[in-house]
Amino acid sequence: ADLKRTDPVISSGYKWLDEKLGGGFLQDGRAMYIFAGETNIGKSIILGNLAVNIARQNKTVLVITLEMSELVYAKRLAACITKMPTKALGNDVEIVSAKMNNFKDATNGRIIIKEFPPSCITPRDIQSYIKKLTKSNIKIDAIVLDYINLLTSHKGKDSYERVKYISEETRALTYAFQCPLLTVTQLNRQ
Repeated sequence: ADLKRTDPVISSGYKWLDEKLGGGFLQDGRAMYIFAGETNIGKSIILGNLAVNIARQNKTVLVITLEMSELVYAKRLAACITKMPTKALGNDVEIVSAKMNNFKDATNGRIIIKEFPPSCITPRDIQSYIKKLTKSNIKIDAIVLDYINLLTSHKGKDSYERVKYISEETRALTYAFQCPLLTVTQLNRQ
């Protein structure tokens, strides 16, 4: 009977990716999705686009940014939603406002952006922040972490062990909050 059961998923918004994932991201958590890429290849842009695609499905997405400011991330998300270049957002404020309001009216989804300094917080710090949100009756449907390499750990005697603990504790968030977590990691150019 369990072999016929399918777990509910959240679409990535990309057919090719959903096919690779067996339909999408596991809605009830217990899963961390890590996308890898070289420097300046667009990892943050991919995460932002995924956050928008998930929010379009009436979901609440928490974007944790360790690399850029909340304002820069908000501009990138607005560019994705409005289909306008980031540089043009300031020139057409009324159009941007109208398109953002259309997005808001078309979905019950929302995106919460929280900036933390790089290499200063642990997965447990993220857990504490999400607990504060849940106490305010905000249910997080997906977590986007930009990016896992910028977390820190007080455990482990070398870099391998620290990365191991960071990965395990980050994945544990998907169990605690019953939602998927999407993140990226940076590959060396070699």
